[in-house]
Amino acid sequence: MATKTGSSVSAYDHLTDVNVIMSLVHPKPVKGLGNLVILNPVTAKASDPSTSGDGKNNQDTQSTNTTLRTELSDEDRRDGVLSRKQDKDSKAIYVEYRDIDAVAVDYGTDTQIYKKAQTYFAQDNHSDHIAVLTYDPSEESKALEAFWYFGWTFAIKAGFGVDDDAVSLSNIFEANKNRFLVIQDTDEANFNKIGGQNYVIGLVHDTKEAMDAALVGAAATLTVGMTDWKFQQLNGITPDQLTTSELASINHMKAIAYVEVNGTGETSEGWVLSGEYIDTLHGIIWVSTHMENDIENFLQKNKKVSYDTNGITKISGIAIQVLEQATEQGIVLISSKTGKGDYTVIATPREDQPAEDISKRHYGGLSFTYHASGSIHTVTVHGEVDSDTII
Repeated sequence: MATKTGSSVSAYDHLTDVNVIMSLVHPKPVKGLGNLVILNPVTAKASDPSTSGDGKNNQDTQSTNTTLRTELSDEDRRDGVLSRKQDKDSKAIYVEYRDIDAVAVDYGTDTQIYKKAQTYFAQDNHSDHIAVLTYDPSEESKALEAFWYFGWTFAIKAGFGVDDDAVSLSNIFEANKNRFLVIQDTDEANFNKIGGQNYVIGLVHDTKEAMDAALVGAAATLTVGMTDWKFQQLNGITPDQLTTSELASINHMKAIAYVEVNGTGETSEGWVLSGEYIDTLHGIIWVSTHMENDIENFLQKNKKVSYDTNGITKISGIAIQVLEQATEQGIVLISSKTGKGDYTVIATPREDQPAEDISKRHYGGLSFTYHASGSIHTVTVHGEVDSDTII
């Protein structure tokens, strides 16, 4: 494994009154946990809306003269462009599009971004929009920080391959631990550069087809906890004819291929590059996001939450509600002994809190654990045949 992935990257800061400490760092409630952004690193110079003409950009993603309108116009709204936002520091531009026709407002039909968006919208479970983040490669970290909490959870590159940019991106996603980066390459050996990452999904497929966009469109918006990322059928993606050794090599790298099983195309696995499963990590993001969201809403809607048994009990009750819902969705394992969710919530009383916390009106005595449910990927059946033949 290359040492590049060990470079020092810090998680982005986030203003919140509630900190859920588990395997996620400062998550924020988002509009959906399956929305997609296409990362488009180019030397982009935003135009003045008053002089940019129709604001159309029909150049490929590798262009150094990409021009994007920075403000939403009436024409944009009619064409299905939902929003435009530019970060003043990095000059990055984040645009949301309602459908593939809206994407064509900024990107011609011959561009890689258009083709990936087209594949995304061709899937059965795509979201109601897609986003593109265009930024100067030298301002990558600033650009991602500015738009990290803009309602997306999955990101794909405008291009393909595990290049230096992919290595840099993977470190950012791994540091923050609440978004997924999906990278497609034709050679599984290239994933050795970023092997072991928890928040990077590696796909091995011919780059003539955008399997990365297809996978997100097929699975990401389905109910978290009820969705297995193995067995996914991708519209417009051709199954690869792989030998046993070829598939074994892909599995060894913890990457995912698209294969034909029993006459049907399906994703060969449902894991990230570390070997952990996508649905488990997606479930962690769901629990953390909803825990923060629900406790935050409780604090905002109540005139005052007393720092006593009553207030602490109410806060712990919200945690229980979140984990109960997570159990219903299949994120939390149902115990075979109790028939209930295998989770624990602990809320220590006021007298156990540090005097400094009480003085600052901070409660840090709430904690929880849960057992992830997992799923069945393979089945072995033992059969026995009674024969009348005497041997």
